[in-house]
Parts: sequence; structure tokens; C-alpha cells
Amino acid sequence: MPRLIGSIVLLLAALLVSTASTPVAAQDALAHRSYITPFPNGDRYRVVVLGDGDADGLWSGLYRTFEEDLTVDVLNQSKKWTGFTDPTRYDWNGKIDQILNDGTYHVAVVQFGLGEHKAIRENGKVLNVGTEEWRQAYGARVETFIRKLRAAGLGVYWVGLPVMRSAGQRAAAERLNDVFREKAFVNGAKFIDTWSEFADENGQYTLVGTDEDGRKQHMRSGDGFTSRGDLKLAQLVNKELRQDIELAKKERDIPLAGDPEEQEKVATGLTSPEPATRTAVAGDTADGEGGDALREDQVGDVSVVRPNRGAAAPINDPDGDTGSGGAPDPQVITSNLPGGYTAISSISAVSDVTLSSSRPQLPLAQRPYYRVLVRGEQLEPKSGRADDFAWPPS
Repeated sequence: MPRLIGSIVLLLAALLVSTASTPVAAQDALAHRSYITPFPNGDRYRVVVLGDGDADGLWSGLYRTFEEDLTVDVLNQSKKWTGFTDPTRYDWNGKIDQILNDGTYHVAVVQFGLGEHKAIRENGKVLNVGTEEWRQAYGARVETFIRKLRAAGLGVYWVGLPVMRSAGQRAAAERLNDVFREKAFVNGAKFIDTWSEFADENGQYTLVGTDEDGRKQHMRSGDGFTSRGDLKLAQLVNKELRQDIELAKKERDIPLAGDPEEQEKVATGLTSPEPATRTAVAGDTADGEGGDALREDQVGDVSVVRPNRGAAAPINDPDGDTGSGGAPDPQVITSNLPGGYTAISSISAVSDVTLSSSRPQLPLAQRPYYRVLVRGEQLEPKSGRADDFAWPPS
């Protein structure tokens, strides 16, 4: 039992250290509920495609699926015949920082695996394909890559390999997919499974497949894809990505603010007030004294007429002690909600400060609405009232 407790303590300590060392950008990226940011720069999502030759074809298909969507840009940063087994050809973990610094991206679509079934040289040793040492070394490189993308605040969609033609290639693809799926899961990336989408009814390799309209099309070229296959592969990513974009848009919507057109009016804020328009009212003198003029402000597309009273001119309370006090400050009530949120309510007295009843008579914690609605107390009924169930009746 002491050994078990010690193991639990060490595990908790490791988790605390890893959380403390998480980059600020990653914490900000996970602060919202949607998988991708609800507020992309310029209200346009920039999607970068990373990977090998298959990723290059994926980019061409993904570009076509978003061609008419003005809110999404798809950019290509793939490199043919590259991967994680041979950094001397192209070091993705060394280059990705520069790629992210050179451009602003919100989403990364990743596909690797073409030609990755070969030995890895690490620390002077040769790690053969299929060994546990090879899997750990390759997985560590994949994990580093995903973490860098997530630390930069990107939503990561890792596209898995499809079924392959030969038995050896199928085994290699399954081995790589196992690594991709595991590392995506533990590092906050989304794994898009494509295996069954390019297999026949028996789960075997096939050259043909059905497109979005249900028509038979030539999808594969050996272990690669035709242009039709690239488009079908891209549509699998498009479906997942569009769902997350819609969720992000819903998250940024303002509750009860109306349709999208009204939402945009609220999001843009108030326009600058137009010059005050003075309107003659009863008692208004030529020099502006003796009466309050009105001014007309523009709030969105709505004109609002209000008293032209300067901010320095308080509303006097004739019944007040000082004669110059404004309306009482509202009372603020806070309540803790699940998930670390805090609800804040502001309760003000009636706007007519000349009414003596508007002045608070009890401390906030003793007022009936606070005791009933916040604390959940049941107030004692007044004697003889309908809710007085005392016995014998009073």
C-alpha cells in the first residue's frame, strides 16, 4: 500500500509539472470550448496542409472543397518524399517553428506515411522497422510535431493512411496509423480515419470507389490517389473541419442578440455619436439655460433621442442630504458555477431617485430577494396570510 500511494503521488507531481510547463499559447488555445478559435484574424480561417506527397494531393482536393468559401484559406506547406524517419532529407520538427512564424495559421491538416516504412538512425544506432525501439523513436518525433502545432494554438487534424495494395504495405500502414492515432489522442489532435473509406465491402484494397454523388469513380493510383481520390480524401477532412467551424461560430454568437445580421451589428459596437441635435423644449432659453435640450445619437442603424446632459452634471436628489448625489450604485451578486465560471448579477434600485423607497434599507445579504433567490431560504410567512399554515390559525 505505501508503494501504491507513492506511485500516485509521483504521478500527480508529474502531471502538475507538465501543466505548469505548458506554453501560454497552448493554454489560451484551450480556453474556449470549441476545438478551433472562434475569433480568427480577419474573420478568415487559415488552414495549412503539412506532410509528404500524399499531403500535396490532399491540399489540392481541400482547396477545391473550400474554393467558394470566403471565410477559409487553404495553404500548402507539404514536401514530397519527406517524413520523420530521415531528418537529413527534411527535418520537420526543426522546420515547423519557422513555418509557423512566417504565417498566421489557425488549423493544420497533416498527412504522413508515404515511404516511412524504413529504419531510423538515432544516437549511432539503427532501429529496424517493426521493433519496439523503432515505434518509440518514431512516436516521439510525431508527438513533438503535434505538440508544437498545439502550442501555437492550431487545431490539428491528422489524416490516417488508407488501405494499401500489398500485404506488406497494409501492415506498414496499420503500424503507422496506430502511432498516429495514439499520439493524436494524447496530445489533443483529431485523427481522421480513412481506411474503410477506400476499401471494398470486404475491407480490401480497391481502385474504385463512390464519390459524394454515389457514382463509381477511379480513386486510387497504386498506393496513392487520383484527383478524384484526393477530392474524396479532402471531403472527409472538410466534413470534420466544417463542423468545428460552425461550433466556433456558435460559441462567439451573443445569446438573444437576434439573427446573424443583428449579431454583426452588436459585434461591431456602437458607432460614434453624431453631433448633438438640439430640440426646443418647454422652458428652453436662448442661451441654453433653464431647460434641458435633447440630443440624437446613432446606435447601429437606430436613432436614439436622449437628454443632452453633460457627464459632469449629476442628477440631483431633492430629498437627499447633500442635494448632489446621483443614483445609488447597483448591488453586485456573484455566484460560482461548474467549470470555473462565475455568474455576476447587478441589481439596481428604481431609476426615479426622488422616491425614498428606492434607497436600500437592509444590507444586501438580508434582503428578501437575496435570501430566497441566492441562498434558497424559505421566508417566514406573515401571520394570517394565505401561505401561513401555522396551527392553530392565528
